[in-house]
Amino acid sequence: MKQVFFTLILSLFGISSFAQGFNFQLTGNPVNTTGWTTGPQSFVENDQFVLTNNLASQAGYIYYATPQNLTNCAQFTVSFEFRITNSSSPTADGLAFWYISNPPTGFTVGGGIGLPNNPNGLLLIMDTYNNVGGFNNPKVSLRRYDGTVNYTEDSPTGQLAPDLTSQSFITNGNWHTCVLTYYFGAVTVAFDGNPPVMTGNTTLNLNGYFGFSAGTGASWAKHAIRNVNVIGAPEPDAPVANDITYCQGEQALPLTAVGNNLSWFTTPTGGTALPGAPIPSTLNAGTFEYYVSQAVPGCNVASVRDTLTVTVNPKPAPPTITVPGYCSDQAPEPFTIVTGTNVLWYDAANGGTGTTTMPIVDVTTPGNFTWYATQTNAFGCESSRIAVTATVRQTPVADFNFDIGYACGNDTVHFNNTSTNASGYFWDFADGLTDTASNPSHLYTNQGTYYVRLRAENEYCADSTIKAVLIAHPLEASFTVSNDTICEGSSVVFSNTSIATNIYGVDPQYFWSFDDGTTSTLQNPTHVFTAPRTYNVMMVVKNNIPCYDTTYQLITVDSLPSIFFTRSDTAICTGDQIEFTADYTRSGLQELVWNFGDAPDVTKNVNPAFHSYETPGTYTVTLNGNYRICADVSQTFQVTVKELPTLNLGPDTTLCLKGAAIVLSDYINVNNPKASWKWSHTNVTTSSAPVKHDGIITGTVTIDQCSTSDVVVVTKDCQIDIPNSFTPNGDGTNDYFFPRQFLSSGVASFTMSIFNRWGQVIFETSNPNGRGWDGKFNDKEQPMGVYIYTIKVVMKNGVIEDYTGNVTLLK
Repeated sequence: MKQVFFTLILSLFGISSFAQGFNFQLTGNPVNTTGWTTGPQSFVENDQFVLTNNLASQAGYIYYATPQNLTNCAQFTVSFEFRITNSSSPTADGLAFWYISNPPTGFTVGGGIGLPNNPNGLLLIMDTYNNVGGFNNPKVSLRRYDGTVNYTEDSPTGQLAPDLTSQSFITNGNWHTCVLTYYFGAVTVAFDGNPPVMTGNTTLNLNGYFGFSAGTGASWAKHAIRNVNVIGAPEPDAPVANDITYCQGEQALPLTAVGNNLSWFTTPTGGTALPGAPIPSTLNAGTFEYYVSQAVPGCNVASVRDTLTVTVNPKPAPPTITVPGYCSDQAPEPFTIVTGTNVLWYDAANGGTGTTTMPIVDVTTPGNFTWYATQTNAFGCESSRIAVTATVRQTPVADFNFDIGYACGNDTVHFNNTSTNASGYFWDFADGLTDTASNPSHLYTNQGTYYVRLRAENEYCADSTIKAVLIAHPLEASFTVSNDTICEGSSVVFSNTSIATNIYGVDPQYFWSFDDGTTSTLQNPTHVFTAPRTYNVMMVVKNNIPCYDTTYQLITVDSLPSIFFTRSDTAICTGDQIEFTADYTRSGLQELVWNFGDAPDVTKNVNPAFHSYETPGTYTVTLNGNYRICADVSQTFQVTVKELPTLNLGPDTTLCLKGAAIVLSDYINVNNPKASWKWSHTNVTTSSAPVKHDGIITGTVTIDQCSTSDVVVVTKDCQIDIPNSFTPNGDGTNDYFFPRQFLSSGVASFTMSIFNRWGQVIFETSNPNGRGWDGKFNDKEQPMGVYIYTIKVVMKNGVIEDYTGNVTLLK
């Protein structure tokens, strides 16, 4: 592992890390110039140091006051930013970086770039003004002076590399970065993070000063620098030695590291270097450390030592593999890896390439088959190979045949074992029973398909086979009929649906008993039933074992139907009820249907039946008997319905005190010679009868044995008689709503108002001689319904009576 001691990494400029010897800076805001000597015409301005302001004839400078001693084995790097602005045209004169041995004095203006007089050391000059008549400024010049000359533009004296001319970016007014490196005699210059553009070689065996300067003459510019870092390193980096890992027993190689003039040690410090790169031992597992340094050629300077760790990981034990037993021609099971990870498989004990795919045993041929296995641990170390041998043994072949001995209840199957290469047997008869005999016989108590399994085995292997044993001599008696309910004297066709098989070449036989003393041996007979009742027909089926099965089915025979009905009367009056009584055959009847002849509606399943007619006339009454099998029957009679006479004795009325009698009369039937009358209050039998007393009076008129009654309520008081309904249909009866039959000396005046249900007045009158309300409003007939009346009566004796009530308008 490389050991590097450093405090600053200039990764921005691509500079390698190294052990720092010195570090001088001009950074901060404001710039910190501690340890630096500055010229009188130079100054700090915020985060930059101004070497010269934009004035003519200036020589500005700054240098680190403590000299640094370098040899040709040393190195340093200087990085800084610079900017030239506020210039005349053309721009003058430029700035420089230098490392010189003589203390800086005699700084020159103008084309002297503010440099110390006769410098001895390394100079990097950015010359912006052409003092020799050319047109190739700004230019960059890298020089090594010996202390006897000053800088002269375009002079080849002291050049370490050809000048870079026409570098216009120097004066574009922007900040630019410059990096100069001196590495054991090699000098490079780069700008703005780009690769070096100048390269030279020189020896700086000096104790010198690091500094910057700038100068102006007749023309001028502002020259400024910032973010200055001067870094030196007196010794090389440590080499890079990468750790290495081996598996125990693996062939090792000499150790290596990245560096020059390497020296190997067994201790981190001190000790004697090994004669060469060591070869580590892998005999034992463990961790071993070696140390390596590098030296600069000719400098006798060695770096710190880097540590290289050699790890020898242990070699794992071989895996543990369990091999199952194999039988020929049976699906092989995989090996079981009991212990071991990352197992590899080989075909030979040595050599070859391992595979992670586990071998598959070929079980088609008996024999022994060997493979070799290793495991690799987490360190990637592979174990020794272990032999894995699989043995394939001969498998028995299970087989058998059988014979069936039939019986009615239990069937016996005799099994014949034809297996090979077997020494033991196991039978599963698929009915819950087993056997281990070689050739067993088995009794089955039920018919069906049984999947019998035979397992044949030897010392190592087994085989099994399954065969279907069909025990099928079903015997099930069954039949269907053309109709299970018939009418007396009809026939039934019997269809035999029995399940029966031919046994030993003999077809099944059948026997029928029709429960009426007759039998048949046909397979599908037809039979006529002559008497009504329910018959339990039996059928027996027989096979040649012999076995029997019997089944039954009921046949219902309905009687031939008949129907008749009687009436309580042959003629009735309108509204009277008549009774009908039916007499019929009940066997097989589904419904009785009455049609009384006055409507399409019918009445079902009532006996006796009662009916009344609302309209006079002659009606045909029909009774139908609907039967499930036998033909339907019907019977009809006629009924005469006579019209009721009409009787209207008028509305209820009143009698005045000491008034004349009221006469109630039948004006409708008075001239009918067949009419006769009866009154409830008198023995009078004529069409009229006087009434002298209050009460409920009933009058009855009878014509052709049909009677109609009417009731009149006669009251005695001095109040108005107010009807509760009227029928304004223009028939002359009750067409107006008006209180009638005033007491002869009772009422002096009155007023009447009629309101509809919304409270609207639709009729008003105060005329005691008028007809009253005719059921209209604004000459439009009003709908049927209930209306409200108010009546105010003034009696001749001065008594005032108010009446409020409801009247119903009928149509």
